[in-house]
Amino acid sequence: MFSNFSVGCLARPASDLIQAANNAGGAVLVYSKNDEIVWANDAQRALMPCSDYVDETYSSIFWKVFEAGFSGAKLAKDDPVSWLEGAIVSRNNSQNLDFINEYFWGRMLVSHIRLDDGVSVQARIDLKKSGLENYFRGETAGLGIMWALQMQRDITNLQSALDGLAIAVGLVDGDGRILHKNTSFSDMLSACDGLYQSEDNIILAVDVCDDMVVKQSIKNVTGGLLDSSFAPLRRATAPPLVMAVTAGDVPGTAVLAVSRFGEDHESLVAGIRQALGITPAEAAVIAGIGVGQSVAEIAVARNVTEKTTRNQVQSLRRALEGSRFAVGDLAGIASLVTKIAAITRPIKGQLN
Repeated sequence: MFSNFSVGCLARPASDLIQAANNAGGAVLVYSKNDEIVWANDAQRALMPCSDYVDETYSSIFWKVFEAGFSGAKLAKDDPVSWLEGAIVSRNNSQNLDFINEYFWGRMLVSHIRLDDGVSVQARIDLKKSGLENYFRGETAGLGIMWALQMQRDITNLQSALDGLAIAVGLVDGDGRILHKNTSFSDMLSACDGLYQSEDNIILAVDVCDDMVVKQSIKNVTGGLLDSSFAPLRRATAPPLVMAVTAGDVPGTAVLAVSRFGEDHESLVAGIRQALGITPAEAAVIAGIGVGQSVAEIAVARNVTEKTTRNQVQSLRRALEGSRFAVGDLAGIASLVTKIAAITRPIKGQLN
């Protein structure tokens, strides 16, 4: 190792890669144009403590890593000589190499940058420890550390924005395993408010029948059979909720969104009344439909006859026909209420 070498003298994008990998706890090696190791960070030394990294070359460190059982490429294990020859050719003829290696401790994202003067940087990031594993589970050809970390930052910023919403938002894979959840979704799971979280991080509906619908909805959307779906979420002491399931940007994932308006029925009624410009009685009826109540249940709750309630529903449909909120049936009304609640849901106690 060159005692007078400083990573600060490296040009971009090599310096950017080193900084990003260091910040993420990644392991970094820097090689001279002669493939001599001139710098190794602390994470690299801890990851592969098979050398003191003094007077090492790319080839010599490969054999020490191989003999210590740290090699992360299948071909390198099966035919180390051929693998090393191919790796040297690839490194010498490629400015950028991005790939994922499988080590015995898990998957690592690897990026290699070669500068015009022959100096090269190789960085590794543990996908699980860095949290990147949640985003990259399938095909990962061409995935680089810089791009992956930028995506992680973008998602973290989005997560912060979602935490400010009253609506519960979560991201799951095809098995219902939670990849991300905002604060409202976490609260919902902790309170077993229609959903709860299993020990292996999978969401389950509190109601057994609802759980079957939730699982099927997630499977249909993550499998590409449907662009979106809805699932009911019945609760023990409050009106049921409706969960929207839509396809995530990453294949095989789904976004779950729940307007948790059911715990504050009066605020829901007030929000609907303001959004649609209808009477308090009409808003109470449409809110009841939106939270899953039948006409009979709405009538009992409002202490009126079923006939009166049905007439109010028909009156509401006629009133909405000439507006952009036109609906054709009770399911349409329920969907409309869900959308209104998601967009205009008032903070509890804010409206009278």
